[in-house]
Amino acid sequence: MAVRLNLFSNTEQDTKKVSTVEELPQYMLKCIYDNNVAEESEEAKQEKMAKIKRKLEAGKKLTKEELSWLQRNDPIAYAHAIRVQMIAEEVEKELKAAKSKEEANRIVSTAVSGISDDDPDKEYIVAAVNRVSDEFHKSGAYSRLPGTQESAEKRKQKKENGISFKREDEAADEKEELMNWSPLQEVIEKLPTFTAGA
Repeated sequence: MAVRLNLFSNTEQDTKKVSTVEELPQYMLKCIYDNNVAEESEEAKQEKMAKIKRKLEAGKKLTKEELSWLQRNDPIAYAHAIRVQMIAEEVEKELKAAKSKEEANRIVSTAVSGISDDDPDKEYIVAAVNRVSDEFHKSGAYSRLPGTQESAEKRKQKKENGISFKREDEAADEKEELMNWSPLQEVIEKLPTFTAGA
């Protein structure tokens, strides 16, 4: 039994015969997809692209839907967005493995300074790295880290030797961290970061 379907169009030429029940879901999905693609005007595409660009400029991570849309509509921009997200994810991974605040700060500064001025994605990468750094600082993981690499190594050696931290040891580490601390450093870390376009 063949059924004539004309679900999404008013023209006779768009009417198709569906001969089996198995064909019906595929036909309906195809019609929905075709209409969604066809309905997206050039103005809507430009608006969506501008929204995605604003997110990249702010260092925000794109959703799966946005990445999928980019892949279909602008494969070059998609490749750039994937690259930016991969770099940000790598910095995030390195920050989670950092053993001291000193190391965490070095990871961020190395990531930013390692970007060439000629890199077309520099603005997006810097914004993404800054976002990852800010999230890491706000997560509390940063505040739990010892100040310097030396403090981290001392803690590691004491743990390996089976020596537990005593109040005096903790006080000595805190005193050492205070000696390396500057109120300006704390203020600078909390300031928003700005990037200038080239």
